[in-house]
Amino acid sequence: MHQHRTGTDRRGWICKSLATTIGTGVLLGLAACGGSSGNDKDSKTPLPLAQACPSYTSDSLPNGAKVTSTEIRAATGNMTEACIVRGEIVTSDTSTILWAVELPEFEDWNGKTLTVGGGAFDGFIPTDEGYIQAFTMPAANKFVRISSDSGHQSQGFEWAVDDDALKNHGYMANHLALQVGVQVAQDFFKKEPTHRYMIGQSNGGRSGLAAAQMFPEDYHGIVALEPAISQQAHEVNVGGVLMKHIFSNRDNWLNAAQIKLYAEAETRACDGLDGLEDGIIGNVEACNYVPDELLCTGASNDSCLTAGQIETIRLVYADKELSVEFTQGQRGYPRFGRGGASTSDWASYLFGRSFEEPASFDYMVGDEAARVVENDPDATLMSHDPTLYQAEYMRLAKELDATNPDLSAFHANGGKLLVWYGLSDTCVSLYRTVDYLKSVEEALGKIEYSEFVRFVTSPGIGHNLDGPGAGEIDFVGVIDDWVETGKAPEQLIGSHFEQGATEPSSQRPACQYPLFPRYMGGDETKAESFACVAS
Repeated sequence: MHQHRTGTDRRGWICKSLATTIGTGVLLGLAACGGSSGNDKDSKTPLPLAQACPSYTSDSLPNGAKVTSTEIRAATGNMTEACIVRGEIVTSDTSTILWAVELPEFEDWNGKTLTVGGGAFDGFIPTDEGYIQAFTMPAANKFVRISSDSGHQSQGFEWAVDDDALKNHGYMANHLALQVGVQVAQDFFKKEPTHRYMIGQSNGGRSGLAAAQMFPEDYHGIVALEPAISQQAHEVNVGGVLMKHIFSNRDNWLNAAQIKLYAEAETRACDGLDGLEDGIIGNVEACNYVPDELLCTGASNDSCLTAGQIETIRLVYADKELSVEFTQGQRGYPRFGRGGASTSDWASYLFGRSFEEPASFDYMVGDEAARVVENDPDATLMSHDPTLYQAEYMRLAKELDATNPDLSAFHANGGKLLVWYGLSDTCVSLYRTVDYLKSVEEALGKIEYSEFVRFVTSPGIGHNLDGPGAGEIDFVGVIDDWVETGKAPEQLIGSHFEQGATEPSSQRPACQYPLFPRYMGGDETKAESFACVAS
């Protein structure tokens, strides 16, 4: 990938009068076409950003939104110059949504908006983050881009004790920010956006699916990348089973050399199952490697694994279940996909910097959730028993899960949904999303499902969007073309870029799940040398 996220990164409706219930039930009436701006509101010709941006203000944005600053961001890398309008929406005394709207020059605007979801526990403005560019740019340059911090300014989880902050993070913040962003675009460009899209990865992907479920008229197209749709099930089962095992004994924990040792052995065992030995485990469903051959016969060292470490690896690839129930009757949390050890995921999400300092990325499975659920700032993952807190976890799940299979309203409004996964993701399980999309298909029927949903995957790519696979795809262009033409994408092609390269070193089909790209002969760097087949 050109850039990747690191473990610590993180239809005419707007002109109608809308009523939106937020937070504790405050009813806000939206008269969305009455905004004012630095542009002469009676003029039909938008001003250049250099003139319009510094003077932009409005006292009639929807949802009580206020502008707090404007700035011109110079062109850099693959981003063109943009005007950034920043502001806030105070939904209660305990939750304020910070938002940002990025506007290109009028002559560069394609007439559409793109909401960008966040990641982890949010608490930052996604459009300010470099890793977002990995899956939005440069295609997103032509859109008005909208994002929010989801209603809190902390990247921890302590805000989740507050019901209003929880609702904002779960689904309301992006809904409100979208309405603001559309109005800002109208103020600047004197016309209403023709289409509205959303893209997000991890928690941002969850936010996209939540929008499809709860606000089916918000977006014409949604791209959900590796969506974390069942965060509480992850916290309980990955935290309560896998992470507790890893950090209960140093002999269960793997250092960087041992991760590399296992990654190389797993690749040797499973690489050729897709017809080509190229360092990518393409046929993940056929890979059942168990590293018994690596068991230490003497003292533990970097050239072997202890019995505890082998059990850790078994748990990574096993379904995990404690007796806690979540929305839609969910229990447990599924296994992770093969190949994660060959990405940065294992270091980021399983083993951390050291045995003593595990939290290189404390999302979902560290101490944060335990502190909120127990309402105790001193609670820890290792002392926490999730089975004692069924009600508390259900409270969180009802606001944060995105597992409702009824997408009929989204489909009826013409919405299109593109879901993508890196098959080596070892933060958010591919198989939870597989189960969810099966439930959507069962609810709607195969024919209706196929009219508006596509689920594609790329082997050899982890949650940090890195790895040996070919996972760089123009998702924004794909969803826009699908919505505009009504023709579903037939075959997505992923690219792999070496660090700093401007041309891909290899390409490969991103197959519709559960198919995988099998090598059929020819130039192994070309996508046409592979066919999507069943395992």
